[in-house]
Amino acid sequence: MFKQPFKNNNLPNNGLQHIQKSLNAQRKLLQLVRDCLSDELATHCVHVTANVKQATIYTDSPVWASKLLYLRSPILDALSIHFSARVKSMKVKVLSKKILSPKTRPKTPSNQALQFLTQANATDSSDQLSVAMNKLIVALKKNRPSS
Repeated sequence: MFKQPFKNNNLPNNGLQHIQKSLNAQRKLLQLVRDCLSDELATHCVHVTANVKQATIYTDSPVWASKLLYLRSPILDALSIHFSARVKSMKVKVLSKKILSPKTRPKTPSNQALQFLTQANATDSSDQLSVAMNKLIVALKKNRPSS
């Protein structure tokens, strides 16, 4: 796939090192912003990206976004001290719930439901629907989580 992906160790910032360095810098900025907020508001501050010109703060709700906008001045002051230059503007963006929610597994039918489907399906090799239903039942039984 890649030719020698980790052979350029002599470069100061190869691909993965550059990404790691950027993530660490963003974590420091997030902690810096959280430190100048109340504990309740800090938990809703999800991510921060910033440079000398502009800061972008990501939150999980529009309500918290408006509260962050009221605290624009202390946040910009803290970031200005960090960058040793005046950060001029701040944006607040709301992340959608789809990004923050953990992936859930689809519900699997119970053993009783699988047993009922097996009994209701009279496998007839000439009936395509019956054969397909039998394959589905076998796959569902095979993929059941062990408990």
